[in-house]
Amino acid sequence: MNKFEKHIRTNRDQFDSFEPSEGHMARFRKKLIPAPVSFYARIPYGLKVAAVLLLVAVSSVLIYEQAQLYYTSRQKPVQVIVPGEFGEARIYYTSLINEKYSEIDRLNIADPGQKEILLKEMEEMDRLFHFLQKDLQANPTDERILSAMITHYQMKLEIMGHIIQQLEKVNQINSTYESHESTEI
Repeated sequence: MNKFEKHIRTNRDQFDSFEPSEGHMARFRKKLIPAPVSFYARIPYGLKVAAVLLLVAVSSVLIYEQAQLYYTSRQKPVQVIVPGEFGEARIYYTSLINEKYSEIDRLNIADPGQKEILLKEMEEMDRLFHFLQKDLQANPTDERILSAMITHYQMKLEIMGHIIQQLEKVNQINSTYESHESTEI
C-alpha cells in the first residue's frame, strides 16, 4: 500500500467529519441534467460560414449596383439634366448645324488639306462645347453656362455660314474660270 492510502485509512474519522453545505446534492443533480442547447449552437460551423459569405456577396452586389446607378445618373446627357427650353434650343441648333455640315460636304472643296483644316477647326469648337457640357453637369442650375452653350451654337452656325459663303464664291469663281478656259478662241 501506498503512504497516501495508508494515511487516509488511518485518519478516516477526521475526513468524514466535514459535511457538504446545505443544498449540495440538489446543485449536483442539477448539474447532471444537460442544459438546453441554444438554436445557434445547433447550427454547424460550415453552415454559419456559408451564411456570412452569402450576406457579404449579396451586400457587395447591392453596393456595386447602387454605385453604378449613382455614377450613370451623374453622367446623363445634357438634354436629360436640363429639360425644357434649353432642350428645345439644343435640338433646334443641332439640327441647323447638321444641315450646315451636310451643305459643306455637298460643296466641292478643291484642296483636301483645306477640308481637313476646316474639320479640325470644327472639332476644336466641339471640344470646347464638351467642356461646357461638363461644367453644366457639375452645376445644372447655372444660367451662365446655359447662355454660353447657346452662344456657342449661334457662333458655330455663324462661322459655318461664312465658310459656306466663301466656298460658294470659290466654286463660282472656279466654274466661271473653267467656262472661260473651255471656250475656244
